[in-house]
This record gives sequence, structure tokens and C-alpha cells, in this order.
Amino acid sequence: MKILIVGSGAKEYTIAKLVSQYEDTELVFVAPGNDAIQEFANCIDIKANDIDELVDFAKANNIDLTIACSEKSIANDIAEKFNEAGLMVFAPSAEAARITASKSVSKKFMYKTKIPTPRFGIFDRENMAIDFARKSKYPIIVKTDGHQHGENVFVCDTFAIAKRIISDLFDQQNKKVIVEDFVQGQEFSYYVITDGYNAMPIASVVPYKYVLEGNGGTITSGLGAYSPFYMIDRTLESKIFKEIVYPALDELAKNGNQYVGILGIDIILDRKGSLNVIEFNPFFKEPDAQCVLELIDEEITKMMRAAIVGTLVDEYNEIKLLPAFATSVVLSSGNYPSDTSFGSVIKGIEDAEEYADVAHFNTLKDNDGNFVTAGGRTLVVTAMASTLNKATEKMYDAVENICFEGIRYRKDIGKTLLIGC
Repeated sequence: MKILIVGSGAKEYTIAKLVSQYEDTELVFVAPGNDAIQEFANCIDIKANDIDELVDFAKANNIDLTIACSEKSIANDIAEKFNEAGLMVFAPSAEAARITASKSVSKKFMYKTKIPTPRFGIFDRENMAIDFARKSKYPIIVKTDGHQHGENVFVCDTFAIAKRIISDLFDQQNKKVIVEDFVQGQEFSYYVITDGYNAMPIASVVPYKYVLEGNGGTITSGLGAYSPFYMIDRTLESKIFKEIVYPALDELAKNGNQYVGILGIDIILDRKGSLNVIEFNPFFKEPDAQCVLELIDEEITKMMRAAIVGTLVDEYNEIKLLPAFATSVVLSSGNYPSDTSFGSVIKGIEDAEEYADVAHFNTLKDNDGNFVTAGGRTLVVTAMASTLNKATEKMYDAVENICFEGIRYRKDIGKTLLIGC
């Protein structure tokens, strides 16, 4: 089987490395990929949002399955264009994925379908947003409409801070700003695979989004994670499907926008046991992907093909997971996300891989063949073990072997269990 993976981050690295090991895999291509991926797959110089060129490439090279990891490719409707060309692609249509691409669309969708979500307001005028914030109970959340994960989400403890953030966002030409209640509780991400009508649970992940230990400082796109979330049981899982997954899929299917692919749901479980949906995601996030893929005990290409052709529930009673825990930590270069450093030689990757898996996020190869930092989140180190404590120890043992200028990472991944409770 010839496989094309669309994207260039650490999750594409992990998926390409995984599927290249399957017996029925003939060739793996990644567009555009990164320097590290070239060690076990073929990187092609096509941007993730250049869908027409990707279609031409897939046709010319007889690609059997395309996996769209990149949100840009999904937003540019890779699903529709590949389907029109008679090519098999694992991705939701751009229309179905609007609930993942726009926070305002997502919030309106949840309100319409009665999916539980924190109280919110959507504003295209600064004075109305400020007035809403003035009357709110603090702390509150202020965020932009675009789906950029953490970097556009702000926790405001006072009205003065909220007013300044709102004004800054409108000054930056944001057309819409969302203000919502802050919910105290445990945040986790829940992932399902769906053929548009049926869905099967894959995994739950607890993310670490803040820059500082103990969840202080700036919110980011993710600096660590562990899986599974230990509070997930059959009762809670049934509640997630009943209150969130089925209402979302049914509403999309009713409008002819069947969602095919991975649907991620960011949820806060509050102290009363209620679910509060923050947002949807069109694929695995970083570094959630590394944890989940470490635990899946299935060939993901077969699983994806079953979802595409609508035989998911016929072929699978469940998506099997290894009875273990996985933890991931992101190593950043510089003061991510505000400042980053480039060009520092990375040492110790091979030594670290004796303890854990190392996925490349933003790295380049220099003229001497050394991997160097390329800004921001640099590497993702992931370990698996029978308990969360053992997985965490293995992960940090691996990290101790890696060094580069400006290295930063959280040291409490997997150690702080109930974050925010």
C-alpha cells in the first residue's frame, strides 16, 4: 500500500514512522514533511494547503490512502477534492470541520444542539464585548475566533485585564472575539473515530497547556500530556457519547455534512461531574497524538480505511488499546511561545531513544548532518509503561540525555493529576 501523509509536525513524524513499519506498506510519502521524516519516508515539496497539486501527485503515484493531519489541508477541503478525483482520503470535509475551525461556529453549533458548553458571548464590536465582560463573574476566558489552540486564549482574573485583552484583539483586526465563563475543573481531550454516522472511542488525554509548572503563565498549544485520563469509566464514557458525540454527528449528518475522520473534543469535567465542551479538533493535537498512537493496538491504516468506506462497526467491536499509560513532554527552544531560538545543535537523541520515542517537531539538519533547533516546540519525548508513574520516570530519564541551547520543558507532566480542581 502506498500512503500519503499531509502535514509537517511531530504527529506526522510519528504516524509516518508507525505506518512505515506495517507489512503491507510499500511506500510512505509526506507532504511537505520535515528533515527528520526523510529518514524513513519520502518527503515531497508540496504545501499542505496546495490541494490541487496533492491530487495530481496522488494520481500520478497511485496513492492508496491519504491521511490529512494538517488543519490547513482540511480547511482547504482536501476531502471533497480527493473524493471527486476518486482518491481515498481520511479527513472530514471542510464544511463538516467548520465546528473545529471556527470557535464562533462551534459555540453556535453547541448551543443549537444543546451540547454542554460554558456560557459565552460572540462579538464583532469591541464595546459590546467589553460590556459583556463588565457584567461577567471572574475569572473569564477571552479568545479569538480562529482555531489556533492555546496561543489565542487568555484567562482574565479582573475586568481591567479582560478589557485590555479585548481591545488588543480588536486592534489586531480580529473580526470576532469570544468571551466565555471560566469553568473550574479537570480538562481532558477525548478522541473518537467516525464514519459520519457511527463513532468508536479511541482514547482520552490529559493536556498540559500552560508554560509554567503548576499551570501558570501563558496558555500554549500544548507542552505535555498523558493518556488515558484515569477518571474515564464506562459511565462517563457513555455520558460523553450521549451528551456530545451523538448529538454532534447526528446534527452534521442531518445537514448532509457527515463527519468522517478523527474528532477530538476538549472537555472540562467540573466538580459536580458535569461535562463542559471547550472546542472540537479535526485530528489528534500535539502532543496528544504521541500518547494516543503509543497506546493504539491496531493498524491505524486499516482502521482509517474502514471509517472511509463505512464499515467501521462491522470490522471493529472496539479500538484496542494497550493496557498501559503513555506520557509526552515537549522540549522547546527559547522562551516559547513568545521568543524562540534557532540553529542550536541537538545532542543526545539516540541515547534518549533507549528509554522513549522522540518525535521531531521543528528541527532541521545542518551541513554536518546534525539536527538543529528551528524555533518553538522542538521535540516530543514519549514513554509508555504499566503505570503512570513508571511512564513518567522513563520519559524524564530520556529527556536527561537531550541537550541544546535554550532548552525548556515542564517538569511536572504526569505528576500533577487533577489540574485545576
